[in-house]
Amino acid sequence: MKLRGDVLKQIRRKRGLSQTALAEGICTQATISLMEKQNRLPKMDILTAICERLNIQTDRIVENEVSGINDTFNKIIDALTEQEYATAKELISKVSVKSLNSDFDKQRYYFLLGMVQIADDKIDDAIFNFELVLTQFATTSANIYLAMTTAGMALAYLKRDDQERAIRLTDRAVKLIDNKKLIGSLHQWASINCQIAELYWRLDEPEKAIESAQRGIQLCRERDSLFILDQLYLYVGRAYMQLGEREKAKENLEIAKSLSVARHGKLNEESIEKELQQL
Repeated sequence: MKLRGDVLKQIRRKRGLSQTALAEGICTQATISLMEKQNRLPKMDILTAICERLNIQTDRIVENEVSGINDTFNKIIDALTEQEYATAKELISKVSVKSLNSDFDKQRYYFLLGMVQIADDKIDDAIFNFELVLTQFATTSANIYLAMTTAGMALAYLKRDDQERAIRLTDRAVKLIDNKKLIGSLHQWASINCQIAELYWRLDEPEKAIESAQRGIQLCRERDSLFILDQLYLYVGRAYMQLGEREKAKENLEIAKSLSVARHGKLNEESIEKELQQL
């Protein structure tokens, strides 16, 4: 891959950002300078976060971006998001750990493998792989996979009916988001907020579920993205049902149903309709 530093500089200036402003919370100003002046390619997580801030695809500033492993990981993430677990399992099975050159790729691999294993009810295996991420790769970089893995661990313990540990891990994932300037894309930020909203809903913490889901909704609105908005509104609606606020529950479930149709999501509209009929 070859970075086009001149194009990066042009887009940054068009957005009215200084090098320092673009770098804030992602990397150093010197990193941006090296990218623009010497076409220095940063780590993938930094590159992704910079492109998200500029609201561009990476191929706008990277030539000949052919990365089989990135494509595979993105397909696995999409499959998990759309609850296509058989597809995710098939894709992850084709990835060879020996072919992964960076700690960041290994971090992503073990996180995604753990999520696939949870869907396959292999909870012990999932916890083992999440612990690999949190112990061996926790210092790789301050990226959002630390929070996503912590939330994944919470889901694993919830499936074990260990609610106390699940709540503790979910709260820890929220603190990671709040207290660290984690690097991540819009899709990752929306996904982690949706993941946490689902956890709090399942843990009978409706106020926290609503707060997390609304964070994700706000992020998507700011970027004019429909990405998993249907799922975010679904958990807002379900949380309001837990609170006994029927009108708010109905309003948000109706939005979730409409958005699922609009974005061709995989939410079960019939299931939502049944929930609406209960109100």
